[in-house]
Amino acid sequence: MKEKMLILDASTFGSPTKVILWSGLVAGVLDSLAGVVVYYIYFGLNPIQVLQFIATGIYGPTAIDGGALMTVIGLFFHFLIAYVVAILYFVAYPKLAVLREYKVIAGLVYGLGVWLVMNLLVIPSSNVPASPFDAGLAAVGIVWHMVLVGLPVALITSSYYKRKI
Repeated sequence: MKEKMLILDASTFGSPTKVILWSGLVAGVLDSLAGVVVYYIYFGLNPIQVLQFIATGIYGPTAIDGGALMTVIGLFFHFLIAYVVAILYFVAYPKLAVLREYKVIAGLVYGLGVWLVMNLLVIPSSNVPASPFDAGLAAVGIVWHMVLVGLPVALITSSYYKRKI
């Protein structure tokens, strides 16, 4: 008896909405898992604290002591960003041949771009407390965003468009 395998091909995603929902969900889950592991290793934070830290972007340092509400808000904003990342790539894919021709490289570069935008524009303009630059943490963050955010979004999006373009 053959076992069924989960295969991501064009038939897995019947509509643009499904593609965006899946790619945003996969990127959001992988990114949050990486964040929880890395921030535990670097700072000893638990998953609740990591999500509350995300909420500091809107509510400032008081979010750390904000309990369950700030945890939920952090989770909401985390996935909101993941879905924006997925939508932007989905919209750009049919317009930019390089995304179709070099899907793996494009996904990795997109992940780098996500990290750069978040760390050079979004976080500094938010209410997240400033912290000193840590080259090791930055390197880990860049790699995880390339492999666990950009690449899955690119591959899931590419799988959908393979039958469309």
